[in-house]
Amino acid sequence: MRRKTMWFWVIVLILVGGIVYGLSFWQTSSGVKPPLPTVKVGSVTAEVKQSTYCWANGDEAVCEDHALPEPDDLQIVTVEPGATIDVSFHEAPDNETFHQIVDGELIPAERIVPSESGVYLFETGGDWANGDSRYVFGVEVTE
Repeated sequence: MRRKTMWFWVIVLILVGGIVYGLSFWQTSSGVKPPLPTVKVGSVTAEVKQSTYCWANGDEAVCEDHALPEPDDLQIVTVEPGATIDVSFHEAPDNETFHQIVDGELIPAERIVPSESGVYLFETGGDWANGDSRYVFGVEVTE
């Protein structure tokens, strides 16, 4: 009887050890992701969505490619015509970009919302020592 108990515990330990060992190689998602910037449009904070990026943290690196969004892909905020767009990054990028998304194309733009009513999508981003990242957000101008 004692011998059966010993073998039972040996098998349990082998199974538990194998499961722990196997799970150490399995990751559901990587924690390597660039931090989101804060975007203020006038007095309103816009919701920013992560777009394409390649980011490294220590010995782990991740790249994701995203298509340019449609208005339905974003949470659009209502803003005043001609409002100034202020982008605050977690750390100043070495190289910064800012574009308006027009008909699926990136057009270099000023950080000012157009005066005409409508929905406008923007893309901003930059390059850092850890990698590069792009972010998208949308606004609606109403009169």
